[in-house]
Amino acid sequence: MPRRTFVSRSVASAAAVAFLASPAAAVAAPDPASDGGPATRPGSAAVQVAPGVVDPADKITPAATRAFQAQDTTDFWLRFAGETDLSAAGGITNWSERGEYVYETLLAAAESSQKEAVAALEESGTEYTSYWATNAILVEDGSLDLATDLAADAEVLEVRPTTRHALEEPETTDGAVPNAAANSTYGIKAINADDMWGLGYTGDGVVVAGLDTGVSNHAALAPQWRGYESGDSDYNWYNSLDPGGNYPYDNNGHGTHTMGTMVGTDDGEMNIGVAPGAQWIATNGCAGNCLDSTLIASGQWLLAPTRWDGTDVNPALRPHVINNSWGLSLSTDPFMEDVIAAWEAAGIFSTWSNGNDGELGCETSGSPGSRQASYSVGAFTPSGTIASFSSRGPGQSGTVKPDIAAPGETVRSAVPGGGYEQWSGTSMAAPHVAGAVALLWDAVPELIGNVPATRAILDDSATNVGNTTCGGTNDDNNVWGEGKLNVLAAYELAQGQQFTSTPAPVIDVLEATVDGLLAVGTDPVWDPAATFTYQWRRDGQMISGANRFAYEPQPADLGARLTVTVVGSADGYLPTAVTSEPSEPIAIGNLASSDPTISPTAKVGTTLYAKSGEWTSGTTFTYQWFANGAPISGATAFTFVPTSTHRGKQLTVTITGKRAGYVSETRTSPAVTVDYGVFSMAAPRISGMSYPGATVSAVAPPATPARTTTTYQWKVDGRNISGATSSTFRIPASYEGRKLTVTVTGKRPGISTKSVTSAHSTVDTKFSASPTPTISGTARVGAKLTAKVGTWRPSPTFTYQWLADSVPIPGATSSTYTVKGPQLGKKISVVVTARKFGYATAVRSGGPTAAVGKPATAIPADGGYLVGSDSVPAGTYVAQAGTRFCSWERGSESVVWGRDFGYGQRIATVKPTDYYFWSDSCGSWTKYYSGMTEPRTRTFNNGVYMLGDQLQRGTYVTTGPADDDGGSCYYAIIKEFIGKQDQSHLVSSGSTTEALTITLPSTATGFETSNCTWQRVS
Repeated sequence: MPRRTFVSRSVASAAAVAFLASPAAAVAAPDPASDGGPATRPGSAAVQVAPGVVDPADKITPAATRAFQAQDTTDFWLRFAGETDLSAAGGITNWSERGEYVYETLLAAAESSQKEAVAALEESGTEYTSYWATNAILVEDGSLDLATDLAADAEVLEVRPTTRHALEEPETTDGAVPNAAANSTYGIKAINADDMWGLGYTGDGVVVAGLDTGVSNHAALAPQWRGYESGDSDYNWYNSLDPGGNYPYDNNGHGTHTMGTMVGTDDGEMNIGVAPGAQWIATNGCAGNCLDSTLIASGQWLLAPTRWDGTDVNPALRPHVINNSWGLSLSTDPFMEDVIAAWEAAGIFSTWSNGNDGELGCETSGSPGSRQASYSVGAFTPSGTIASFSSRGPGQSGTVKPDIAAPGETVRSAVPGGGYEQWSGTSMAAPHVAGAVALLWDAVPELIGNVPATRAILDDSATNVGNTTCGGTNDDNNVWGEGKLNVLAAYELAQGQQFTSTPAPVIDVLEATVDGLLAVGTDPVWDPAATFTYQWRRDGQMISGANRFAYEPQPADLGARLTVTVVGSADGYLPTAVTSEPSEPIAIGNLASSDPTISPTAKVGTTLYAKSGEWTSGTTFTYQWFANGAPISGATAFTFVPTSTHRGKQLTVTITGKRAGYVSETRTSPAVTVDYGVFSMAAPRISGMSYPGATVSAVAPPATPARTTTTYQWKVDGRNISGATSSTFRIPASYEGRKLTVTVTGKRPGISTKSVTSAHSTVDTKFSASPTPTISGTARVGAKLTAKVGTWRPSPTFTYQWLADSVPIPGATSSTYTVKGPQLGKKISVVVTARKFGYATAVRSGGPTAAVGKPATAIPADGGYLVGSDSVPAGTYVAQAGTRFCSWERGSESVVWGRDFGYGQRIATVKPTDYYFWSDSCGSWTKYYSGMTEPRTRTFNNGVYMLGDQLQRGTYVTTGPADDDGGSCYYAIIKEFIGKQDQSHLVSSGSTTEALTITLPSTATGFETSNCTWQRVS
């Protein structure tokens, strides 16, 4: 059975990773990423495949190809395209809510883009692990054929090989440390951490993490482990090599040493840790072979820790700081960059070793430290000089690297077995910065989660050391970065950036009810003056989207107490959050309501609508129709069709509006009188040949509603023929040269009597040959039918009338007819009328055909196709995807012009200027024809509809998401079905997690819904 572990874009680099304790090895550069047009699945049959669409094989990197050549099956990575926007996370001040937002956003993006690949892997039985923090899937023991099939998914960016990495041994020193300070390591003294302790700041309340080889059970570290008191590994330790409930361990020592520098206590001789008051958690993601998969899995776990068995994700328990003393020698590879971005979005400060290749000269920084996204650390010696091994910049795109320098030579710290050793490397320097951040965030809580501000303070407070041998300035250069770390100076700088007065906001309660109004009475006066952003909370939990000065309580707020958090900002000062006192519990609200109206004019047989009028958005309704004040049994829907029993009666409808959080409201419409209905009844025709002595028939097409009584009156030259009141008539010889007609009168209770008269038929000489016409062609929507009249003698002039189920089709009066959507399921016939001067009018009927079928398939299967008259003609197409996740694209040879995706019915318009059309998991496509269904008043959970044809226009309400897994309801009002990426093809779009009412405007062409149903109410 396949194994799925849901453990983005940038995945493991094909380059070696090493710990940055000197010396470190150089490694090869990674494969370049593939690029090109849209992906396609091979094997389209009836239509030409577009050559400009990317071949799935082109997504397989050269290194992956070599791996498949070396062995039939191997592990490989699927990287998925697209970047997830996490920018909104920075505005969330609550630590728990911020982490939850980042986790849910990344998870949703990964599940969406990986859906098809996961389905294919499940079907194949292949084992795989899906990652959401980097939007990638690790496929285990897969073949080249499998990789090629998976690469056909448009969401797949590339296939890359896995990489195994070597661990470099650190340099150890047994001798005395020069210039060691009494009671503390020289590193603690050099960065003034001991001065911070003297002020009472030891990192209390801050959690640091090591993504390293693990941490041993050491006396200097055990009490600071977050699981120490409970003895519980849940959320506190991740064993990437053998996930389970065991306790932290370290078979190497590197992780223990770096953690000791961050939080270690007194070793009996001197203090070893920068922030001994902080707690720690850890992973062993770089133990063993330091696999790319274990690094990514560890990075993901740190973003959203779980219990020992991988269950119960809790992003609130993520660490504040993560130290990474590992990297790729001489590299700017983007490995882990999206994980780093996710950490920062979640408010996590990460530190990185810059590399141990300084003896090779400039441009020796190692990735990820060399990347702009990383805060990397160089190393200096006990004597204050730069360490010879400390890698120099510049880094990615000329970025100054390292960012800062910290003690990294002969650093004393804990090692497995209870002892202590002195190690050298930028691996030892980076944890000094991690510990310093813990001290700073303890001292200045306003900085917690504000990674950019913390970086800026560390940079601006560092002690400048000029060295421009590798470029840069005396203040910021590629040897020292911004200079030597000075945490005391950082604290003092941050103090100067704090507001001196930050009074809390006061809520002005205008109406503490659902749909009432709460507002910040007046902005609090801060010193110095600040500008504010706002976030309203429900019983302490953030209310999504409630970030304005005022807030209207929603149904979900009923009974809750609301608070508002203001974040004050001013130039040169740290953004600071302050929260108001809670409001009184929110009371039930009153619905805005209005009397419904009945539309259109009430007549027997006419469908009437109970239009609700203006109500509170999201209100749902129940209905009861009344006749003369008495309820009509079963008449409890939005629509009602009066029968003959209601004619002349006073009709009303009562609607009851309901919405959670509101008192229900009942309103009744003004009364309307039900009038006679009206027949829709086409003129009859005279069937047969009108010559003296012939018997002809009156054919009366079906009426709507159906007639209960039908009478006939034959006429000659417009005058009634006495006694000629049956459906047939024998023509007397005396009528030769005269004009014969028949009038049909239809009656039905409650419907106004209607009479219609046929076209005249001239009585004259009989044709010698008058064959019955035939119909050629296939009876399906979109097909052309042809009336074959045969050979008449003498040759007359013909006129034509096509019929569907015996009812004339308006405008269908030529010898050919292209079947339209409204004829679906009906039988087509044709009436041919022959006229010639001196001869009797002859009427012959051909058909009927079989019931009209659905349109022929225009695009037979998923894949990529050329657009053109000989392949896929321009036009609008419909696919019934059902529960499949359908995606489609249209574009030029090199540019995707439009795309869309979703479940249910999908609609796509192909433009004449398009080069290709591509779809995946949509199935076949048929050309769109209007009239094939009656317009609905209620949608399904998912799908796209043509307005006015498949879905009625009007006002609709949804009760919210159809599922109960916390997802939202998405909707879009569409101008054109072309899927433009800038959304210009939409009138509007939105999402909701609650009940909502919208109106579909006349300017719209279509409507899309995802994960919610909509019911017309007006």
